[in-house]
Amino acid sequence: MKKLVFALFFICLSTLLFGQTGDTFRGFKLGIAAHPTFGFLKVVDNNGTVKSDGMRAGFSYGLLGDFAFADNYTFSTGLSITTVNGQTITTGGLEYQTIYKLQYLEIPIKLKLFTNQQNNMRFYGEVGLGNGFNIGAKSDVKFTNTAEPTKENVNISSSISTYRGSVIIGAGTEFSLSGKTKASAGLAFNNGFSKVTQLTTGGTLRSSYIGLNLAIFF
Repeated sequence: MKKLVFALFFICLSTLLFGQTGDTFRGFKLGIAAHPTFGFLKVVDNNGTVKSDGMRAGFSYGLLGDFAFADNYTFSTGLSITTVNGQTITTGGLEYQTIYKLQYLEIPIKLKLFTNQQNNMRFYGEVGLGNGFNIGAKSDVKFTNTAEPTKENVNISSSISTYRGSVIIGAGTEFSLSGKTKASAGLAFNNGFSKVTQLTTGGTLRSSYIGLNLAIFF
């Protein structure tokens, strides 16, 4: 699976770089992004012993590519390494908190709709599909009603689903800096709909996050 992930990485990277230099994609913008994420987990079909336990911060960084195919309409994709963290609390008998630290190679497919530019600024809305491929997974387990020591950085990759699918909805603003250089800032909700892992107590987990999107396009 790791070979497939890295193959996808190089294919997308080649596509983005070709689009930046080729004459075919005159409406293409290549950018870099780095932004925090605030992740949380949703428990599905559990008997109530496992519950979501709030948000945890993560981080995302990578390349972005915007292909303008019409006035104010853009096909957007990219390639990023994204950490999606979250935590659950398990009750009934032995009580403990589980912190999930999940890392994905993400390749989103989005449609961006822009307003007309005014004062070197325009606003956008976006919607699309998130495609994440797990490249690392660890967990911490903190016991609350026993003296058992905390388990830290336990490798749980074998129990985590390879693919994470999500729906992306966001909005933001893009503004010119100088020449063709532009910057953008926005907020997006990445709502996971596929299974992250199967719980031993029954049910499954899904992961979602809110991202503060910051990028510079060249």
